[in-house]
Amino acid sequence: MKSKKWTVALLGIGLMLGSALTACGNNGGNAKAGASGASSAAASPSASDSPSAAASTAAASPSAAAATRTYTDAVGRQVEIPVKPEKLVAHYFASEMVALGQPMIGTNYANAKQSLSEAQLSAIEDVGGADLVPNAEKLVALAPDLIVVPDFVEKGDLEQLAKIAPTVAIAYGTDEFARLRTLGDLVGRADAADAWIAAYEDKAAHTRDKLKGAIAEGETATAFILYGDKKLYVYGPARVGVALYDSLGFVMPESVGDLFAGGAELWKEISIEKLPDYAGDRILLVQSPGSEDTLQALKDSPVWNTLPAVKSGHAYVVPARWGLNDPLTLDWQLDEAAKLLAP
Repeated sequence: MKSKKWTVALLGIGLMLGSALTACGNNGGNAKAGASGASSAAASPSASDSPSAAASTAAASPSAAAATRTYTDAVGRQVEIPVKPEKLVAHYFASEMVALGQPMIGTNYANAKQSLSEAQLSAIEDVGGADLVPNAEKLVALAPDLIVVPDFVEKGDLEQLAKIAPTVAIAYGTDEFARLRTLGDLVGRADAADAWIAAYEDKAAHTRDKLKGAIAEGETATAFILYGDKKLYVYGPARVGVALYDSLGFVMPESVGDLFAGGAELWKEISIEKLPDYAGDRILLVQSPGSEDTLQALKDSPVWNTLPAVKSGHAYVVPARWGLNDPLTLDWQLDEAAKLLAP
């Protein structure tokens, strides 16, 4: 079924190219006018989407649009890509593109809606498809000049996507800042990545100042995530750990540090009975969708109610977005932490 879908999509590319060539031969004036209109649209992103006037001007330049370079992606493929992509499909990386001020024509709504607002998605097409790859027919219709996908997309799917447009695989499991810088380099907005990170670090410092009266020196904190199948995981330095330890200044409990020593895991499964062994002075419990009954059972248990953080009112059940690891969520976490922990 998958190969049939790709075949139909690629036949569509041939038909579209044939139609385009016929139109160019019979109606050159209209084609020229259409190209001019497309350039104007690409050159006019909203102020919040554009990190600098210079970047917008470069994106609007026909010579910049035509320029290409060779890029080596996360799975070792060498791909000829536009220096300044104008019709980008960012599959799984919508948050990063918004942070960079990079316009998109398509993204995976199932993932993007967790971090982007309806307004931010309103001018972007949903290209989400089955099996964690974009929908081929939608991509053909959009005619992107660059497709960006996570590195867990299978090799065969990458090859099929590359027949529609240059396709680059980006490492999905790296930390948020490294991934933002990688994507900034990819789309010609490295300065925008550096600027966003600097602004985030300034905001984190300001948030720490606001919370000086609420967070004691050396106070520990631990983040957990609970699933509906009664599985409990503890976070290490990644994901929620970035906000807790790097940005807000909490200390990681020694037991949690030992658990993650020498490893790169995002989290580790523990039994609910072991929760006291890893709980800090503060607890953030991320509630995943469908875990309501499991959460209630935990809150009714003596394991939970005997925790010092629970007794002192320093245990917080937070929504699933806390478990994401994209730049817009990092920024959102600072705002939420300021409200959650305010003295």
